[in-house]
Amino acid sequence: MFLRWGVFFMEVAVFEQLEKKIEKLIEQCVELKQENKKLTEALNSKDKEIESLHVKLEKFGKEKGLIREKVETLLERVEGLIQTA
Repeated sequence: MFLRWGVFFMEVAVFEQLEKKIEKLIEQCVELKQENKKLTEALNSKDKEIESLHVKLEKFGKEKGLIREKVETLLERVEGLIQTA
C-alpha cells in the first residue's frame, strides 16, 4: 500500500516538473513572438526608409544631370563669347 502511494506521489512530482517545463516553454514562446513582432516592425520601417532613400537618390541623380547640362550650356556660351571677343 505504501509503495503505491510512493509511486503515485513520484508520478505527481514528475507531472509537476513537466508542467513547469511546459509553462516555461510557453512563456519563452510568448516572449519570442513579441520579439519577432518588434523585429518585423523594425525591418518594415527600415525597408520603407530604404525605399524613401532610393527615391531621393534617383531625384538627386536627375537634378545632377540637369545641373550638368545647364553648366555645360553656360560654359559653351562663355567660350563662344571669349572666341568672338
